[in-house]
Amino acid sequence: MKSRSRFAIALTLAVALGAWLIWTSIGGSLETYTSPAGLVKTTDGTTYRLNGKVAPGSPADAAERAQTAEGLRFRVRDKANPAVSVPVVYRGSVPDAFKDGREIVVTGHMENGVFQADRGTLITLCPSKFMQEQADKGKTMPGGIPVESPGT
Repeated sequence: MKSRSRFAIALTLAVALGAWLIWTSIGGSLETYTSPAGLVKTTDGTTYRLNGKVAPGSPADAAERAQTAEGLRFRVRDKANPAVSVPVVYRGSVPDAFKDGREIVVTGHMENGVFQADRGTLITLCPSKFMQEQADKGKTMPGGIPVESPGT
């Protein structure tokens, strides 16, 4: 009788730990990625991962990015439609690469027409290494030898 109860307890514990592991591993993927154009009509308080480019006029240097009680205020514009942008309030550390025109991803929700970013979720995306490869396509060295990008 003791061995059956021990087995049942061990099995229950294994199932509970497995469920917790699955929940924590997919937790970040439960947020919907969207662009500023997708947020303009949103007021439901759902958590989103906002992806876009920092609009011109955002705080440029560390002195301008100093945190206030309200947080850092800037605008994110849509990559596909630059005329559409959303104001963002962010509290937390700001990456050094944060600047006008830089692509970012930040997690938060819309509240009163302003995207309220969660603390510590601002990520700046570096320009793609493939952009240089695209620029190099078709170039040749003296003698007609094609230029190869690193890693090819």
